[in-house]
Amino acid sequence: MVIDTPGMRELGMWDAAGGLEKTFSDVEELSTNCRFKDCSHTSEPGCAILSAIESGELSTGRLNSYQKLKAENAYAEDTESYLAAKEQKFKDISIFAKQIKIRSKNYGR
Repeated sequence: MVIDTPGMRELGMWDAAGGLEKTFSDVEELSTNCRFKDCSHTSEPGCAILSAIESGELSTGRLNSYQKLKAENAYAEDTESYLAAKEQKFKDISIFAKQIKIRSKNYGR
């Protein structure tokens, strides 16, 4: 699907925790069977998520999508940090664009 959003640079999530729980209910349920409640699902012994990946019950891609969206939602919930990071991101893009412009002028000589 293509959505034309003139003037908008990006779209983001706002409080998507409920949607994540429904969309990734399989991952959420598996994680309740992990040995440790604060399991990061990366290398802990007794991780139900890693066991499900090994058995083929869960794909690595699905876990990666879940973790990415969960991290993005947590980041967006911290509005002050989110907006500061977003502002810095666009400053970095502007600096990079200026550097490219300068380089292209210097190569044209």
